[in-house]
Amino acid sequence: MYIYSYVTTRGTVKKINQDALMIKVARYDGRCILFAVVCDGIGGLTGGENASSYAVSETSAWFENVYPMLLQEGCSILDVRKSLDRHLHRINDNINFYCINKGSMGTTFTSLLIDPGLNAVLAAHVGDTRLYKIYEDRAEIVTDDHSVVAEDVRRGIITEEDARFDKRQNQITNCIGAGETDRMYDFIIQKPEEKCIYMICSDGFRKMVNSEEIRKRLVPSANTDPDKINRNLEYLMQLNMKRKENDNITALAVKFSSGE
Repeated sequence: MYIYSYVTTRGTVKKINQDALMIKVARYDGRCILFAVVCDGIGGLTGGENASSYAVSETSAWFENVYPMLLQEGCSILDVRKSLDRHLHRINDNINFYCINKGSMGTTFTSLLIDPGLNAVLAAHVGDTRLYKIYEDRAEIVTDDHSVVAEDVRRGIITEEDARFDKRQNQITNCIGAGETDRMYDFIIQKPEEKCIYMICSDGFRKMVNSEEIRKRLVPSANTDPDKINRNLEYLMQLNMKRKENDNITALAVKFSSGE
C-alpha cells in the first residue's frame, strides 16, 4: 500500500513552471508497484519545460510498456536498472536531436521505483533534484547533487550552510539533454522501508528550508493519510515562497506499507 501526495507551483516570479512530475501505481502478480518522477527543466535554456515534460512522459511509457515485459521475463533489479539506463540515454539523444535547430534545452531527473516483489527500491538520478528518506529523527538525502556548489561541498571548499546562499546554486554539472551525449546517471538500489517517507523534490523546494524543517513536517508517524501529507507539503511550499524563493517549486512524498 502507498500513501502519497504532491505539490507544484511556478512560484512567485517565473511565468512558466518548468518542473514536471508523475506518480503511477500498478499491480502485477499480487503486488503493488510504485513509480514516481520529478524533473526540473533547466532555467536559462530554451524549452526547459518541454524537456522535463518529455522525460516524464517517456519514463511513464517505459513503466507502462517495458516494465511489465521485464517482470514477465523474471528480471532482477539489476536488469531493471539496465533497462531504465538505456531508456534515459535514449531520452537524452532524442532531446538533443530535437534541439539541433531549436536551441539547447535540458532537464534534471530523479525517479523512485518501489517493487515489493523484487524486494527493492531503485532510484535513478541526474542533476540537482533530490530524493530524501525522512525518518522520525532525521531527514536523509539519498542522492548527490550534480552541481558546482555541491562538488565544492564534497571537496571541503565550502560548508553546507555556505552552499545554501551561494550564487552558483543553479549551475549544474550533469543533466538530460543540453547538447551532451556522454551522460552518466546515478542509480541507487536499496530495500523498501516502511518507517520512512520518501520525498522527491526540485531544488526550489529545499533551498529556503533546511532538512530539519522538512523532517518536522513530514515525520512518518504524523503523516498517515494523503491529506496530511499534502497539507505539510503545502506548508513547506508556502514557507519557501514566504522566504523569497523565486524558482519553481515541486515535491512529492510517498509512504510505503507492505500491508493492503
